[in-house]
Amino acid sequence: MKTIVLVNPPYSFWSPEKNYLRPFIGTLPSLGLLSLAAVLRDRGYAVKIIESASLGLTFSQTLENILRENPCYVGLSCTTASVDNAAGIAQAIKEVTPKILTFVGGPHITAIPRETFQRYPFFDYGVIGEGERAFRYLLEAIEEGGGLKGVESAVFREGERIVINPRRKFIENLDELPFPAYDLLPSFPGSYRLPFLNYLKGPAASVVSSRGCPQVCTFCDRSVFGNRYRYFSEEYLFDLISYLRRQYGIEHLAFADDQFAASRPRLVRFCEKIARAGLKIRWNCDARVDSVDSALLKLMKKAGCWMISYGIESGSPEILAGIHKDIRLDQVEQAAHWTKEAGIRAKGLFMIGYPEETESTLRQTLSLILRCPFDELNLSFLTPYPGTKIYEQAKRSPGFTEDWSRMNALNCIFHPQALSVGALKKAYAGLIRKFYMRPRITFSYLGLLGRSPENCSRLAAGISRWLLTR
Repeated sequence: MKTIVLVNPPYSFWSPEKNYLRPFIGTLPSLGLLSLAAVLRDRGYAVKIIESASLGLTFSQTLENILRENPCYVGLSCTTASVDNAAGIAQAIKEVTPKILTFVGGPHITAIPRETFQRYPFFDYGVIGEGERAFRYLLEAIEEGGGLKGVESAVFREGERIVINPRRKFIENLDELPFPAYDLLPSFPGSYRLPFLNYLKGPAASVVSSRGCPQVCTFCDRSVFGNRYRYFSEEYLFDLISYLRRQYGIEHLAFADDQFAASRPRLVRFCEKIARAGLKIRWNCDARVDSVDSALLKLMKKAGCWMISYGIESGSPEILAGIHKDIRLDQVEQAAHWTKEAGIRAKGLFMIGYPEETESTLRQTLSLILRCPFDELNLSFLTPYPGTKIYEQAKRSPGFTEDWSRMNALNCIFHPQALSVGALKKAYAGLIRKFYMRPRITFSYLGLLGRSPENCSRLAAGISRWLLTR
């Protein structure tokens, strides 16, 4: 039985001076790797998963864990921000044991396969798009010693030439996939948590209920799963959630869908099934403000919905039109109020630093944030990821610094013509401060801490670690 080690590299390896942040961040595992692992195991492979990011592993620990398994193959799933680390791992593996074959998959290689292979010579093979079937057939072709020209979604080298094969068609019936291989995760579910104060009580887990997003936002990369919305049936999801409850005692779920409410009929069926069964579980999801209404939100609450994150992006109608968000500000305000009325926490997701951003549009964003009853704010810098329409626009701009390792939405690597990097960072700090430094938000968080011993423990651990670094 051949061993495959699947690795989720971190965005950046942990340093001692930043260790105090670990109790506050989310450490949920890669659902793509869990699904891939389940399929490969069913095909007879011995599969190991190494979640470097979630477990806070260093480079040397990651390498040691990989080599300990003496694998035939190592698969590295990575985003743009983690591809440098993935390449470093692949190089270190080759330097120790050159016979191990290295594979790379995920959104970055799917978006720009040729550039990735040109930059990183230690990747032997790549898989673009959905990985479950593509990776399996690529492995079979390699093991049979045949040619790779007919293997869909494969990326490989022929001498100095990089070959990128046509992509496989999407999996039509997602219910054919086995449950994600949560059992292969070290110390699951104890080591895997939602972000601080994004839940009341664990253990927690993440689940994906659909693939693909029908929207056309210019900042979003849809290269892996495309624009066509496909979803697991409510029966599949109910069985999966019941399994997680029964096997691991999961109390809170995070749905990792791009747009959980993209199909109202499907969402209604799911919520009604959960509510009828009396399945006592809380859950979070992401949704668009134009995909919910008061009746739907009340049903979601009845089925256990605890928090909804709304992708809003900006308070400027001009920017929303420019990024093809296709929502109105009155819809944002209405959805936030409906959500609160239903007894669900509302989280606003915003970005700053669009090509059209100005001091005026930043004020519009602040105004929207403050007049909506959001319980939480997630603010990021616009990051022009490869594979997005805005990436092609940014590449022509002198304000774009294409440093893959820093492209994680937390670093300001692009600035518009009207604003400097310093001005954007100042605006970022100001928006965060003005949202959170309000009595309503402060008392809300104190109330959550009072109801959640786990979050209190995480806060104490973070403070303790911070004091040790002083």
